[in-house]
Amino acid sequence: MRVQDLLGSSPFVALGMAIGRLTPAPFAYWLARRIARGMARNERQMFVTLRANLSRVVPEATGEELDAMAERAIAHAGRTYFDMFHSSIKDYVSGRARVRIDPQELQMALDTCHSDRGTIVVGPHTSNFDLAAQWLVAQGIEVQALSLAAPNAGTRRLNTLRGSRGLEMTPIDMASLRTAMERLRAGGSVLTGVDRVASRKDPLLPFFGEPAPMPTGHIRLAVQTDARILVTYCLQDPDGWYHISFREPLEMEKRATRDETVRHNALRVLAIIEEVIRSKPEQWLMFVPVWDEPAVESA
Repeated sequence: MRVQDLLGSSPFVALGMAIGRLTPAPFAYWLARRIARGMARNERQMFVTLRANLSRVVPEATGEELDAMAERAIAHAGRTYFDMFHSSIKDYVSGRARVRIDPQELQMALDTCHSDRGTIVVGPHTSNFDLAAQWLVAQGIEVQALSLAAPNAGTRRLNTLRGSRGLEMTPIDMASLRTAMERLRAGGSVLTGVDRVASRKDPLLPFFGEPAPMPTGHIRLAVQTDARILVTYCLQDPDGWYHISFREPLEMEKRATRDETVRHNALRVLAIIEEVIRSKPEQWLMFVPVWDEPAVESA
């Protein structure tokens, strides 16, 4: 069994949940670093893939620098999972969770999501995006989450946990997309990630200067339902607190054809996502290939 298959299995996810609930943070963070070190030394596929993705974000980095960045990113991922498993709805509501957000940005997000128009909340897989989504739901932002289609057993277990914390998890299929359109037309909110390749058949869009089959479903939904796009993201500050940020809502800008409209607005969103990832590339937790060909390693 490949390491990534093991890490995504239901028993391993259950073990991670138990560690998150029962162990102290220093031990969990140490364990995450040890696992990351082992994956780096043995060049496990997850490490290799993450390193290749990072080479596109930081093309000037040397081979040794990319190795170190990928190892730190894996350790960071382990830490975020522990912090998410260790938290509860009561922590999110009471303010005990180590989360910070600009009050004006939070109010803007609440006003946007509670208006009579639909809102599509999108973001990258940076830092503790899972905890951030759960925290936002606890603040009163109700969303339908369009998640990975055909999830494996481990992801289904995670989706059950997410659902118990207020997220309405709906793996992407025709039924969930119809539900999303109905929700948006009724003034509701939908949440989805926009930096993970869903299908190699998707149209190529420039991402960090190189063509990649990036998802555009969020833009198509926005165009069809007259919804706005609200970009959000989570990054960890040096003191260990998770910083949730929002950008101003994006109205869809029309072009001559629908395809041109979709491409134009998808690139507007990706420009923001690139900016966020570049700010802290070691917190971009993308463990599946984004580009078909690896970048040339710097000397």
